Amino acid sequence: MEPTSPTLERVGGEFVLRELFWDAESAQFEMNRRAARQCEYLADVLDFARAHPELYVNVDFDPRLAGEVPPLGGDAVLAERCAVLEASSRLRLTEGEVRSSAAVAQRARAELPHVWQAARDGLISIAHVKAVLAQLPLFEGVPDVIGGFDELMCDIARAATVAATRRQARLVADRMTGSTRTQRHAAAFARRTVYVEDVADGMSWVYAMVTTDRAHAFDRELSLTAKQMSADQRDGRTTGQIRADLFADLLRGRDVTRVKAKVLVTVPLDRLAPEARASVRDVRARTPMAGLDLNSDCLIPGVGPIDDASARQLLLEAGAFTRVVTDPVTGVILDMDRRARKATRAQREWLALVHGTCARDGCDRLAIDGDIDHHCAYHGPGRGQTDIANLDPLCDPDHAVKDTTLLRHQRREDGSIEVEFPSGHRTTNPFAGLRERVRALLDQIAEPPEDPPF
Repeated sequence: MEPTSPTLERVGGEFVLRELFWDAESAQFEMNRRAARQCEYLADVLDFARAHPELYVNVDFDPRLAGEVPPLGGDAVLAERCAVLEASSRLRLTEGEVRSSAAVAQRARAELPHVWQAARDGLISIAHVKAVLAQLPLFEGVPDVIGGFDELMCDIARAATVAATRRQARLVADRMTGSTRTQRHAAAFARRTVYVEDVADGMSWVYAMVTTDRAHAFDRELSLTAKQMSADQRDGRTTGQIRADLFADLLRGRDVTRVKAKVLVTVPLDRLAPEARASVRDVRARTPMAGLDLNSDCLIPGVGPIDDASARQLLLEAGAFTRVVTDPVTGVILDMDRRARKATRAQREWLALVHGTCARDGCDRLAIDGDIDHHCAYHGPGRGQTDIANLDPLCDPDHAVKDTTLLRHQRREDGSIEVEFPSGHRTTNPFAGLRERVRALLDQIAEPPEDPPF
């Protein structure tokens, strides 16, 4: 057999390489097309929900008759909120991601038709579209030139990376609008905010690495202070802007009146002293509610575990603590007068410890910042009681849709809440049985093999 010449080998290799690159490009184009279509579908879903609120909302229901506050924006806004919640559950996206994706399609279709068509054809990604959309506020005074900006950025985005597209969009927008650095700074200043990002080992970022308990205490103080400001004090600022201004004032040492925030920390008794372990009962088998067994880690409910040393230091600094028994026998501090609607502070703290986050499937908003909901409504002929057996922590958005829409909330034995939508879709608990599965794996690791290899 004749040996293959180097030229033929090179030509064959080049053909294979081209085919592999073509496959990668085809996959990229298809991914871009699918992402653009998903954004459009989500935009259509929200538009349809707003146009037909009766699909989600009982339009004949008056929330004031049930002692509830009417939702801001009316039935259309409430229906949109329900649609966002259902999309979040179906697609495993956060509610913010759903709204962001829909907003990209809505705005790009209306103001950047060339850029959006390129995204629909798969030639550019959604990240490219967002990079161009970010410059549109600069064109508010000169809307006539947006068309030219759209055509030019479409050509640039098709040949550039996302970072390069973002950089060029900024430069082109400056030239076309006559924007100055001062004006751009004013636009950026309007987007000021404060972020807290959790990292590993009980630490969090607040533009500096600090302990998680202090980070979340500070974060909640900013939010609570901003939330309780009057309209005159807000002066037209958003909550994010107020938080940023408070943060800047505190850094500069200005006297700021803040709302004191509480961060709950659970410290198992057996972590305080070795001799205390003998007095700890193992009640895990009898406490199906969340992670409050006495052999768990030290943790901040809704946030995650922290190290033992930090937890003990917090206990020493507090000077006092509340002993929580995971098997509530008497219910003395948790029960309250059933003629009252408002939950006690002890009840709120208990629910925050048990649940950590909002009880609704998939919601990660902290329970301590949310509302306390009566599973069986307090008002009306059924009149649910204000005791732990009938109380659930729900975040503000979920609480707003529970009794004012056609969504059905069902409580499971583990305390989590399933939501059924008018379309028939039901939410699922992504962490159901997780604790038991982890324990089973740990037990397998701890057990020695039946037949040792020696």
